Amino acid sequence: MDFAAEFKRQVSRIEAALDRHLPPAATRPNRLHAAMRYSLQAGGKRLRPVLVLVAADLFAASQSKIEIQKSKIPDPLPAAVAIEC
Repeated sequence: MDFAAEFKRQVSRIEAALDRHLPPAATRPNRLHAAMRYSLQAGGKRLRPVLVLVAADLFAASQSKIEIQKSKIPDPLPAAVAIEC
């Protein structure tokens, strides 16, 4: 596995989720939402949310398929976005 390629894939996943979960800048109160978007989309390493996603993948991979179907592991992406916020 290429670390850099996997990291970029996870970062792009997080960037897309941030865009989906943040209100548009034109939504009232405009100034607040524009500031939220500016601070979160200014860039950065996105290390914390990537660690959340990779840890979730690691724990899901350690379980058998039968256990995964029974436990219905939730999508870790909202948690990763929350950590980044």
